Amino acid sequence: MVKRVKPAPAQTPEITTTKQSQLITLLRSAAGASMEQMMALTGWQPHTVRGMLSGSLRKRLGLDVQCQRVDGVHLYRIVEAAAA
Repeated sequence: MVKRVKPAPAQTPEITTTKQSQLITLLRSAAGASMEQMMALTGWQPHTVRGMLSGSLRKRLGLDVQCQRVDGVHLYRIVEAAAA
């Protein structure tokens, strides 16, 4: 009896886009993002978005997330560190 060998499936790189990575991309834009934009993107409630900003992005990843009030709306954005 001859043993059949299955051909290896073609490996395609799996692209994983997490809500955190989408949020980082949005915050790195020059315009920044409002709380409403971040909530619409992730489907999260405001306290969850704020927790992600302070806990994961600021504390764990060490990103400089700044908040600025423009026309009565808080805009959040990630400020890149200046090159030394």
